[in-house]
Amino acid sequence: MIRRRTSISYIDGPRMQRALDAGILHLFQRREYLNRINVFPVPDGDTGTNMAFTFKAIREALARRVSERVDQLMARVADAALDGSRGNSGAIMAQYFQGWREGAAGCRLFTPESLARAAARGSEAAWSAMANPVAGTLPSVIEGFSRALEQAVGGGEKDFRNLLETGLKAAREALKRTPEQLPALRAAGVVDAGGQGFVDLLEGIWYFVAEGKVDDPPPLAEEDRPRDIENFEVGEHRYCTECVIEGQGLDRNAVMARLEEMGLSSIVVAGSAQRLRVHVHTDAPGEVFLAAESFGEIRQQKADDMSRQHGLLNQTGSVAVVSDSGADLPQDEVDRLGIHMVPVRVSFGEQEFLDGVSIDSETFNRMLLDCEEMPQTSQPPPGDFARQYELLTSHGYTVVSVGLSQELSGTTGAALRAAERFEEGAVRVVDTLNATCGQGLLAIAAAEAASRGYSADEIVAMLEEMIPQTRTFGIATDLSFAVRGGRLPGWVKKVADLLRVIPILTANPLGQLKPGGVIWGRKSPAESLGRIVARKMAPDAMYRVLLAHGGNLDAANRLRRTLLQQHSRIHSCHICDAGPALGVHLGPGGLIAAFMPDPEILN
Repeated sequence: MIRRRTSISYIDGPRMQRALDAGILHLFQRREYLNRINVFPVPDGDTGTNMAFTFKAIREALARRVSERVDQLMARVADAALDGSRGNSGAIMAQYFQGWREGAAGCRLFTPESLARAAARGSEAAWSAMANPVAGTLPSVIEGFSRALEQAVGGGEKDFRNLLETGLKAAREALKRTPEQLPALRAAGVVDAGGQGFVDLLEGIWYFVAEGKVDDPPPLAEEDRPRDIENFEVGEHRYCTECVIEGQGLDRNAVMARLEEMGLSSIVVAGSAQRLRVHVHTDAPGEVFLAAESFGEIRQQKADDMSRQHGLLNQTGSVAVVSDSGADLPQDEVDRLGIHMVPVRVSFGEQEFLDGVSIDSETFNRMLLDCEEMPQTSQPPPGDFARQYELLTSHGYTVVSVGLSQELSGTTGAALRAAERFEEGAVRVVDTLNATCGQGLLAIAAAEAASRGYSADEIVAMLEEMIPQTRTFGIATDLSFAVRGGRLPGWVKKVADLLRVIPILTANPLGQLKPGGVIWGRKSPAESLGRIVARKMAPDAMYRVLLAHGGNLDAANRLRRTLLQQHSRIHSCHICDAGPALGVHLGPGGLIAAFMPDPEILN
C-alpha cells in the first residue's frame, strides 16, 4: 500500500522556529566553503564567518523561548539579526528579516499566501539595504526565491512542501546565474558567497521539512573547490566598519545618503526607526562613527582590517597570533608578521574611540592635552575577541592570543571568556603579566615562531619561558596624568616635584605596574632611562628592545641611541607610538622601554 504524503497547509510559530533552526545548523556546516569562495565585494574570506555570526545570534534568541505566533517569531528574528549581524552579507540579511517582520505583521500563522507576501517584502527590503545595489549578489538570489513563491501561490499552490521546493529550485537557478551577472565571480569561477549561504539555509530547511531531521552535508568535492583567488584585489578601502545607531525616528535613507556623500563603498544600512546597523568600507572608521553619531547614540563599533583578512589566504604556518592594543607594536611588524589586533576602547566623555582604528596616537595626545575630564580606557568586550577567533579558526588556524596583564585590565579576562566558546585547544590565551612594549615584544616573538611553523604548544612554552625575563620601564615627564588616571597617588607627584626626580614605573613579576626607582634631575630623562635600562640587561646576552613614546619621537631616538651605545648585543630596537592603554596615564611626552632576551628557538 502506498502512503500518501500529508500536505502542509499552514506554518505556525513552533513549526517555523524548528525549520529555521534546521536551516541555520546546515548553514553552520557550510561556513568554511563560504569563506573560501568569498570574492565580492572584497575577497576577505569572511562571508561564511559573518553569516555564521548573524545566524548564531538568531538561533540563540530563538532558543530562549517558543513563539506561538509567526509575527512574534519574525520580530524576534529581525531584532536578533540586527544585533548580531556581521559584514556585508549579515547586514543585508538583517534588513531582509526586517522585511519579513513587516510582511508578517498581524499573522498568527503563515498560509502559503501570507508567507509569499512576507518573502516578497523581505526581498524588497534586502535590495533597499544597499546604497548601490549590484545584480549577481545575495539580493538577486533572495529575489529569485520570493518571485517563485509568488508565482506558485498565484497558480493555486496550497502545499508548503511544494511551495518550498519550488522556491529552493528558483534560488539555486538564481545562484547559478550570479557569475553571468558579476565579472568578479566569473573570473574566480565561483558563485556569490552570500547567495550560496542563503541557498544553504533554504536547503537545510527543505531537508528538515522533507525528511524530518537536520541535514549533514557531504564533504567538499574536489570539483567544487574554487579557483585560486589569492591575487584578487581587496578593494578601494581597507576597513570593514560597522556600528549600531539607536534613537527615535531614525531615517534610514538619510543615514545612507550621508554615508554616500563621504565617498565610501559597500554601504549597507539595515534596521528600523529605533535601531539601525551601518556597514561600510572605509579608510577612516573614525569619520564614519562621527557621522553616525550625528543621527543618534552609537553602539557596537568595530572595524576589521580587510587587508589582514585577505592575507589569511597566504599566511604561513598553522598558528595565528592575536593581541590587543594594550600592546604597543610597530605597524610594520604587525603587517610583516600578520598579527591580528583587537582594539582597546578609549572614551573622552561620551565619545568612544577604537584604539588605532578610529583614533591614532597623534590625535589622542592632542585631545589629552585639551581635555578637562580625564579620558577612560575600557577593555574590548568578549565579542570582539570571539569575532577574531572565529575568523581565524574557521580558516583552520589554531589561535595563540597574547594578552595584557590581568592585574592591569580585564582585557585578557574578556579574551579568556571568548576562548571558552571554542573547542578545547583551538584558542590558547596567554597572560603576559606585562603591558605596552613588553607585551608587544612577546607578541612579535610568538608571531615569528608561528611564521616558522612552530605549533601552538611550542609557542606557548616559549612565551612561558620568556615572560619572566621580559622587563618594561616607563617614565612620565608630567606626573599629573598618572595621578588623575589613578595610577599614582597625589603625594608621589608632590614629592617628585619637590625633589626634582622622575619616578620609573616598571612591571613587576605579578604583572602590576609599580614604581621601580627614580631618575635624579630632569635635564636628560631619555638618556638617563637608557642607561638605567641597559644596566638591567646582562652584558653577554642578545636582547630584543622595543620603545614607545607619547608624541615625543626626538626623546625616543635619544633613548635608543643611548641603549645602543650602552649595550653592544641588541638584536633589534624598534620605536613606535604609545597607545591610549598606557598613554592615558603617562601622558604626552612619556617614554617606555622594554627588553627581552632573544628566544633560542628563533635562532
